Formats: sequence, structure tokens, C-alpha cells
Amino acid sequence: MKEFDLIDKYFKPLTKNCQASQNLADDAAIVSLDISEELVISKDLMTQDVHFSTTDGGFRIASKLLRSNISDLASSGATPLYYMLGFCKNGVTDTKFLSDFTRGLKKTQEEFSLCLIGGDTVKSSNLTFSLTILGKAKKGKNLKRCNAKDGDLIFVSATIGDAYIYRLLSGIEQNPNRKQITKISKKFQNFLEKRHFFPQPRVQLGEKLVAQNLSNCATDVSDGLLADINQICRSSKISAIIELSKIPLSSASQNFLQKNPQITIEDLISGGEDYELIFAVKPKDQKKILQLSQDLKLDLTCIGSFQKTNTKNYRAAVIDAENRKIKIKKTGYEH
Repeated sequence: MKEFDLIDKYFKPLTKNCQASQNLADDAAIVSLDISEELVISKDLMTQDVHFSTTDGGFRIASKLLRSNISDLASSGATPLYYMLGFCKNGVTDTKFLSDFTRGLKKTQEEFSLCLIGGDTVKSSNLTFSLTILGKAKKGKNLKRCNAKDGDLIFVSATIGDAYIYRLLSGIEQNPNRKQITKISKKFQNFLEKRHFFPQPRVQLGEKLVAQNLSNCATDVSDGLLADINQICRSSKISAIIELSKIPLSSASQNFLQKNPQITIEDLISGGEDYELIFAVKPKDQKKILQLSQDLKLDLTCIGSFQKTNTKNYRAAVIDAENRKIKIKKTGYEH
């Protein structure tokens, strides 16, 4: 299918006729913001055989692509507005793939109230999809990795490790111990599959943290819980202590670990692609965070704290229930 036919049939309906898109008739979009607001922009890539397999299907690939990008806005405390798409096409991207792919985008953008405003298409033997996302925040009111302070508590939303375990079960992830994986119930596996392909960006949490002045430092868990906390440490020039016993795990993950003792929580905190929020909170605001957890019906768990260090080795140390340091071989995904 030729580029302009593809755009007219599949992508133009995703603009929802919003003014910024100019109905995809031009090579540029025009975005207007209130004088009291600022634009928050993020970009991500997903490539075949690294982030997805063509057998995953267009619906799941598109859903994860857009949801993972929305998570970047959530970690900034921003509200999603628009996105631009770089779309590769080849023999795999047939009519069914295109229909499923745009259906995945449409369902996700309706859930989070944003729309497509532009992009580009190109032929490629290996599929790569690029997405640039735009959001808004009040000027000076956003979450940054560089704002962690000595004594701040470290909170994380929901649970960690579900996507990693799904990748192990499905063979996407290499088994670190090369021992046979024991399967879990279909119910648990379906839950983990949903967590992998349809992560839930914590947009409302990010917005509330900013609006209620409960945090000014956050990131999302993309490369791995420990790796992403280390990114905060480096940006803020601070260290951290993470209590392994406090890492929140889903019932499905707990069941998997019981049946597969060769896989440990240490593996899970390095797995990545959870797209949950890690954020810093002053100790005096801990009760307010617990109230926010109830209001959002979302578990928010304190897993450690940031601490000053006398060295420039800014990173997180992991300790067990007896306060003994645990050596972690791999902290997360490396690009």
C-alpha cells in the first residue's frame, strides 16, 4: 500500500480531527499551550527481535509501544496530549497487521485521552517503530530524576517483576540458570501476559504527586527497578538503600518463585519493563502517600531511602532482612 493511502485509511482516523494534527495534511503539527504550561516531550523506539516479535501481532505491539511512552510522561507528572509515529512497513505489515496495529493505538489513546498528530512511514526489512510523545505540565511543576534528597523515602507503585517472569515463561527472556522452568496456572500466566503487553502507565499518580506537592523526583521502571533507581542516584548525586524484603510482588510472581526457586527476587528487580513509578517522598509526607494509595486504589510501597554518601559512587545498595548487603550481578537492561 502506498504511503498516502496507508495514512488516509489507517492513521488519519487516529487524529480525531484535532487541530494540532492539521489532519495529517502537512509535514508538521502545530501545538498551542497556555502561557502557564510547558511542553514535556519523550521519544522511544521498539525494534523487531529486541522489544517484540512479529508473532506478537499488531495489536499487542502497538499497545505496548504507546503505553510505554505514556509512562515516560507519567514519570514527569505530565498529562498526555499528542504523539507522532515513525512506522516501518514490509511484507509483515499486511492489512491484518495494520488493522490490529491501529486498533491497539486507538484503544490506548482513548483510554488516556491523546491523539496522533503526525509521523512518517518507511520501508524496512527489519521492523522498527518510533514514537514521540508530547504532554503538558504546569511550569516548574514536574518530576525529575535529579531532585532526590538525603533522607527521602523511596516508593514504588503496584508490583515488580511480572513482565520479566512472563518473558521467562514465554521464552522471550533467556533463562539465567538454564534450568527448566515450571509452568504456573493459566490464570496467573494470563495476568503476567497482560502486565507484559499492556502495562498501565501511572499518569494519575504522577499528576497527583505534583498537584499535592508530595514529590518532585520520579522515574519509571523500564530498564529494571535497580537500574532505574541508580539513574536517580547518579542524577541526584546521592546513594540509596533498598530493602529486598519490601519489594512488592504479585500473587502470580510469588507463585512462580515458589515453583522455580532457581529464579530469585534479585532477578526480578533487574528485569525491567514494569513501567511502574519510583518516586521520592519526604518522611513527613508518608501518611499522605498512604492516603493517596487509598484514593487511587493503587498499592504504593516504601522500599528504602536515599542517603548522602562520602564517595562519588552514586548507586543503590540492596540489603536483606538482616541488613546484610546483597551483591547484584546485573542491575538491569543495558542498551
